[in-house]
Amino acid sequence: MISRIPPEICWLAQQVRPFLRWHATSFVCISIASSLGLLGPLILRSLIDRVLPSRNTGLLIGAVGLIFLCQQGRAILTSAGSYLTMRAAQRLALDLRFRLLRHLDKLSADYHEGTPVGASMYPLTEPIDEISYFGSDLLPSILRTLTAMMLTLGTMLLLNARMTLAVLPLIPIFLLTRNHFRARLEDGSNAVQSKHIAWSSFLEEHLTSIVALQLLRQERQRERTAFHLLAAMVRSYKELLMIGARFTLSTSLTIGVAVAAVLGLGGWSVFKGSLTLGGLVAFYTYLTQLFEPLSGAAETYVRAQKTFTSVRQLRAVMAVQPAIKTCPTAARFPEDQPWKIEIADMVFRYPGTRGRLSIARLNIQAGEQIAMVGENGGGKSTLAKLLVRLYDANAGSILMAGRDLRQIEIESLREHVCYASSYTPLFDTTLAGNLRMGKATASDGELRAVLDDVGLTAWIRTLPSGLDQPVRSGGFGLSNGQRQRLGIARAILQHPRILILDEATSSLDSRSEQNLLSRLQDVLPGSTLIVISHRLSALHCVGRVIVFESGRIVEDTSPDLLLTNSNAYSRLFHGTVWTAGHRDVNFQVSTDSHIEEVR
Repeated sequence: MISRIPPEICWLAQQVRPFLRWHATSFVCISIASSLGLLGPLILRSLIDRVLPSRNTGLLIGAVGLIFLCQQGRAILTSAGSYLTMRAAQRLALDLRFRLLRHLDKLSADYHEGTPVGASMYPLTEPIDEISYFGSDLLPSILRTLTAMMLTLGTMLLLNARMTLAVLPLIPIFLLTRNHFRARLEDGSNAVQSKHIAWSSFLEEHLTSIVALQLLRQERQRERTAFHLLAAMVRSYKELLMIGARFTLSTSLTIGVAVAAVLGLGGWSVFKGSLTLGGLVAFYTYLTQLFEPLSGAAETYVRAQKTFTSVRQLRAVMAVQPAIKTCPTAARFPEDQPWKIEIADMVFRYPGTRGRLSIARLNIQAGEQIAMVGENGGGKSTLAKLLVRLYDANAGSILMAGRDLRQIEIESLREHVCYASSYTPLFDTTLAGNLRMGKATASDGELRAVLDDVGLTAWIRTLPSGLDQPVRSGGFGLSNGQRQRLGIARAILQHPRILILDEATSSLDSRSEQNLLSRLQDVLPGSTLIVISHRLSALHCVGRVIVFESGRIVEDTSPDLLLTNSNAYSRLFHGTVWTAGHRDVNFQVSTDSHIEEVR
């Protein structure tokens, strides 16, 4: 019997369990309200058959008063029960959203980089609302419906068993009709959800790219795409509504037959004198009360399928496991060991791609300043992501401070190994708030010092609120260079043992870039600095250059020696004049098509 219960209901029961006392109280309130509803028809029968013929004013006032009290008591108890259910639903929504957000925070880069933001956001919005506000009331609603049906059927049997037995065969017909539409309703609900996700993903992408679309003159084309997506969503809603409408019409036909049967048989019984007029009115009232929850069950069933779809979608996201995990035996970053990086026989391939990064052996000493250069897709950024465990190597080993990265707690690793990319995420808080994401306990003095280190002191003085200046999400109103400097400042605050700058200075001019990179050696003495760049101007402050090509290391030497031979480096930076000591002024064209002045 339990195996026949839909897994969605079992899952909902587990989620509702912490709020069971509220639902139980709500159930008691609404059950009492249903009982009061059963008294009304009995009082009405007495009013018609006894009170009105006797013309007794006192009994009339008493009967009317009782009916009024039953109606008001029913309304008050129903409202109280609904309030408690709503409170429980709000708490459930809060709990589900927080748990899903925490789960998304744990998922690895492969999930977030492979899933559109709109698709990740969608389960946090409408599906959780659907689950919490309807799903949390689904089980109590089923219990209330069953309780009301049993009480009503029992009263009807006591009132007139013959007419009750005439109505009973229609209930299985109603249930068979529901089962007939079950698969169609489920498929329709799934289609609505998939179309809604496609629209949400498109909308998020569109709204974050409007300026770029304007420059590309693609507004009309995107509007056509939006129209097709919206039209598909409307069609899926229309199909679901049509299925629901056919379901409702079929169930209403069953109810109509029942009402006709009761009125016909009851009217004939009144003619024969075996049933009073008040008894017929009372029985008709009970009949409507019997089929009222059944009729509502039709709508409940349609909406339940939509809720179950939301449950399946939410469970699918929650079932995704992070690819990068801290193993049970992992320890904190070994601070008492030299921070040497050792890579041996390492192979990595992104899922679903053919290219791969392969490094037979690479050692980076603690405190070394190196640059990684090479063609786009050569493997530079991939190696950087492996060093901070955004991904794990498929084979081989990466050791840091003498310990395999998988044996170091992820939080501790990222506390000491800082990765800054060309895109600096800024958040909707103050300037100080953004910087303190690197070090929550940093004082205003530390913030000003680090801003001076990255050359932003003069800019800060122009801000009306200084460190308390609001910063919009994404850093709207700031230049790319300012955003990148803030990102590096945030990294410096962490005082990392290893700092990886992946094109993190790409928006700075060459002189500013050289000044900033030179300053880092004084600000972070003894820290290992890894600079990933396409520009020669980024190489003046390093003593070693590693050249990547097609996922392999093809050169590993000093900057001064690289151009003495015809190699991958000279092909990458063709037409460049490089002199020992970098004293001569020359111009070169780098792979990112920037004209650089090299000193």
